[in-house]
Amino acid sequence: MPMQRTLIENKDLTDLTWFHPGGSAKVFFQPAHMADLGEYLRDLPEKTQVEVLGSGSNTCFSRECFDGVLVYLGARFGGFEALSERTVRVGAGALTGDVVREAMLHGLDLTFLGAVPGTIGGAIASNASFSGRRLCERILRATVVSRDGRIQTLKPDVFERSDRRAAALRNAVIVQAVLDLPQQVPERLNAALADVKRQHEEMFPAAPLYTGHVFSKKNENADEAGRKSPKEQAAQILSRLGEFRLPGTGLYLDRSFPNIIFSNESSDGSRLAEFAQFITNRCRQEFAVDLECNLNIVGDLR
Repeated sequence: MPMQRTLIENKDLTDLTWFHPGGSAKVFFQPAHMADLGEYLRDLPEKTQVEVLGSGSNTCFSRECFDGVLVYLGARFGGFEALSERTVRVGAGALTGDVVREAMLHGLDLTFLGAVPGTIGGAIASNASFSGRRLCERILRATVVSRDGRIQTLKPDVFERSDRRAAALRNAVIVQAVLDLPQQVPERLNAALADVKRQHEEMFPAAPLYTGHVFSKKNENADEAGRKSPKEQAAQILSRLGEFRLPGTGLYLDRSFPNIIFSNESSDGSRLAEFAQFITNRCRQEFAVDLECNLNIVGDLR
């Protein structure tokens, strides 16, 4: 039986993001396939707001209903296909951990993503990185569906700079990408993944709730080879702030784990936005540095 699209009105979003903020979406849409996604987006009124949800690690909704369409790809847009000895096609809805394991079975090294939670689509959009290795450096091409329903192919140069990447993805949904990955023997792959997981456990404590890396340093070329990424630069700056909290909430920043927002309780988008603004203001006042917040906070925050 052919896969059918899923359309749900007033979908409760409580369990779809890491911070469990509550809230709902006027329309929750899970397309059956790429063409279905294109047709649906094409037929939407031009003013309809569209947001894409991956695993929800850096997305938070307000407690009010999101008056738009929430696109969720999920496992239907997962998948892993080896195209040659070094190249693979991966679906945007695939979880990063699953893709890492599939790559290892083919003798390919994507082990640094073993420390990055979320989906491949989200990892591409944020240029996920760990230990100086960045996903967008491995992209040969990516397929997106634009807001007007067209299916387009993005070339590697789009992903060489963060501003180009952001512009290309502003009104488009990533559906898949082709990656060029280095080959490696199984023993070294296993050792590399174990080392990445060890580092990740040291960086991420057993807190009830936490985001991924939230801030980037502005006015830097995020993707220039040989330099620290804007997120790594932001972490260095944030470590100088020390631990502080947003009064009246469970939100806090820990010096030992810079660039991650922790919480002892569920928190909605307005609280996260307030705390993120508080952090950026402090950095501007104390260090004359501008940080950019990478949280995707959706809905009316008034």
